[in-house]
Amino acid sequence: MNSSTSFSTAFEDELFFGVPLSTDRRSTTATTFFQFEALIAAISILFFRTTWNIKSEPVALRWFFALILAVLAFSQKSYELVSAVELFSYAVPWILVVDQSAVPLWLSSRLPETTWRLLLIAVSGMVSCVLCHAVASGDCLWAVQLVTPTSVITALYALIPIEEFRAAYEILEQFQPPAVLRQQVHHLLFVTFHIQFGIGHLGIEFLTKEQQRRNELVRMDQTHNNNNSDNNNTEDNDKQKKDKLEKAHKFQRGAAPFIFFTAVPYMIQIIFYGNINKFAFSCLQHDLHRAIRLHRLFAADNHMLTMTQNSPTSPEAYAASMDTVVSTTYDMFNRKLFSLPKVILLPAVISKTPQMMAQIFPIIFLTDYIKGHMINYMTTRVETLQKEIQQLSAVRSKLEAFDLKNAELLLRSGSQQTRHFTHQRWSVLSVQIQAKTVVSDLIQRTKGFFAWIQRNFVFSVLVDCALANLIAIGKIGAAEIFVFSRAIEDAVDMVLMKSRSEAELARMRTEIDKLQELATLWNNPTNKQNNWLHCKLPVTEAERGYIILRHVHYSRGTAMVHAEHVEIEPGIYALTGANGSGKSTLFRVLMSCDTNDKPIDCPPSIVFSSPTVAIVEKDDIIEDTICEATPVATAEEAVDDEEPPVCQNSNDDDTTTSSSECQVIDNEEDHQPVPKLSITMPSSHIVEISQTFYWPLYTRPIDWIYQELVAETRSAEELERRLRKTAELLQSMSFFQSQQPVAVTTAEGGDDEAAAAAEEEDDGIETVMQQLQEEKEDWFGDLSGGQKSKVELVRKVFLEERCPDVVLIDETFAPLDPTSKLLVMSKLKEFCKGSIVIVIYHADIGHGQETEGGKTVECVPSSDFFDHNIHLENQVIQLRPVC
Repeated sequence: MNSSTSFSTAFEDELFFGVPLSTDRRSTTATTFFQFEALIAAISILFFRTTWNIKSEPVALRWFFALILAVLAFSQKSYELVSAVELFSYAVPWILVVDQSAVPLWLSSRLPETTWRLLLIAVSGMVSCVLCHAVASGDCLWAVQLVTPTSVITALYALIPIEEFRAAYEILEQFQPPAVLRQQVHHLLFVTFHIQFGIGHLGIEFLTKEQQRRNELVRMDQTHNNNNSDNNNTEDNDKQKKDKLEKAHKFQRGAAPFIFFTAVPYMIQIIFYGNINKFAFSCLQHDLHRAIRLHRLFAADNHMLTMTQNSPTSPEAYAASMDTVVSTTYDMFNRKLFSLPKVILLPAVISKTPQMMAQIFPIIFLTDYIKGHMINYMTTRVETLQKEIQQLSAVRSKLEAFDLKNAELLLRSGSQQTRHFTHQRWSVLSVQIQAKTVVSDLIQRTKGFFAWIQRNFVFSVLVDCALANLIAIGKIGAAEIFVFSRAIEDAVDMVLMKSRSEAELARMRTEIDKLQELATLWNNPTNKQNNWLHCKLPVTEAERGYIILRHVHYSRGTAMVHAEHVEIEPGIYALTGANGSGKSTLFRVLMSCDTNDKPIDCPPSIVFSSPTVAIVEKDDIIEDTICEATPVATAEEAVDDEEPPVCQNSNDDDTTTSSSECQVIDNEEDHQPVPKLSITMPSSHIVEISQTFYWPLYTRPIDWIYQELVAETRSAEELERRLRKTAELLQSMSFFQSQQPVAVTTAEGGDDEAAAAAEEEDDGIETVMQQLQEEKEDWFGDLSGGQKSKVELVRKVFLEERCPDVVLIDETFAPLDPTSKLLVMSKLKEFCKGSIVIVIYHADIGHGQETEGGKTVECVPSSDFFDHNIHLENQVIQLRPVC
């Protein structure tokens, strides 16, 4: 793979016109998270304060306050403080320029002008602090709800998607820590408000100048009417043509100033500040995307497994749902803030023409309300179909990938009927998906045409009627037609936000439901609880280095295994037994011990029991509340006593005791002591080499072997050392075999043969080193079964400073050729002295070992490797010698 497209590298920023940008978190401090966060906040408020200003405010005072606000934002002061200073900065210039007649007489008549202006400034500062604190703490919202009539609140919920916004925020809290999310949202809203409001204000000025320019173009077509006689028509026509040419030349001369001094500056500001706002939004959106696709997915071992087992939806699809929820909610706020400056112009104009509101606006709202409901019905239907299509497509993709991966096995699994059956399964899914897709497309097409006709030939006509009324009474001029047309549209859009956004809201609700299903899976206490066995580490010196099984009785399917008291000392063991006797299950039991460095959940199919009564796994295994039967050492001794005590679970009488306590109660007839399942491990360092191996795609082998990006985190010398060490270990087990065997065989050529063999060994090591640092799509998948086994043994065992105290090998030797098997066994024998190595062994069992009674029994050949034999037969774990 080309290095420019490789992603097995450290995080690198992409350049945007020479500026390195990344939406990844750069800090985990309590004040900032993302790159340029403080700078973006400072730029946004500086832009807003210099754009939106009080009439007659001195330019110097405006820039003074703007710079103070920018410094506060860049210093990462709380947005509550910055907002309070911002409100104060607008109050000060108004107080300085306000006419004395606008001030209450009792104040202006009793105090000098300078005094009462200073007093008002001080009061405005306190009011700003109190107001911003009330808004930030939520007290303001509580007070507004308290004084607002219920009917008004009901109307607001009907017009504004408050419930949808709340549901969106709550689902975000399911995947992001609430405190972190709250701070990120505050930053984004702060930036968005100041930038979009400022851009919207600039847009009013730009639209007005653009309308003036277009009006001049329209006026050029007006003719000069006069009362002259027909004899003067020729002279008048010439004069009119001359006037039109002069107007055309004037219009053309004004094009360049308009482009360079109006359009280009507006375009630059829109692009610059819009990109800043977009980057701030992308930081939050991408962080939430990573939260669901990466952080929460890998936060717990069972999250990935739970998603795989209980949902056909992929992490990519869930992350896309998160993107939809975030972008839909934000875009609504973003659009409304951009249009707010234009909407503010309407109240002063409409308040003087109430008859227009009574005649035209009800019709506008009614038609838009009807359209909203029809769009809502079609959108809901489309979203339902799309959800079903996604689910079926996910199932189809998994089915096709599985069948294609096992194509050879599929062809070998039966007759022609097998292929027909597979074809039929694929066909059913494809036909269902295509049928739902065509219905969805037709509904979507109908919805699009309906919305287009309603907007351009119904809504626009009604808006023109309102504008005609305003022009007739002289409330707006010709240059303001476009501005007020957009203002009326934006006002209607704001009032009917919910009905107009039904399509987006319906899709967002669908995605919220999908995310809620995932959150329910991950937050389910059953799924979050680790299914580990409570084991223990050695307490006495006699237990050190041993695996000790006491009263370990388990079953899995038809396999049942009993181990009353089995002590496994250090050595290499062949684990034998018939198919289905429970050999691999024993590995699963040992790997699920909570004392291990990395416990693996015990499969629910494994059921534990005791010799006398069933052991409740929650109480007696995990919590360890059943006591050792020390008051009554054995069941036989208990029978000899008339009234032996019995160990009882302390939870039975709702009392709480430590796991080492034992409650003794009076025994009743037929009661037996209940021994506790007990597993003692030699240490926490235990590894398993399983039958199948996982290897990530698009990964350099050396990175996965060491579980880190070695080239990026280590020096070149350390990288070289690790590559060589790994290659030497692999090649010592004949990982890479030359295709050109050495031909020198004479005694005289012994030195040449040794030299050639050494050179061949070095070439093999160099070849392996090169392979280990090359990124491929599936390097591991291209290896043979034996090579895969060698890589896993090196990764989990031989690269350790010392051999793990327990090594479980599940049929890893099976794909090895005889030579490689001898090399691997020899290396394990040497490296793992003092450890317990258990190998599932399926080779033929020999004969010849005699017991003291002279009876010949079956045994496992030592092969100069095995020290002991753990044999599973008749549901019992037995320790036997090897031949």
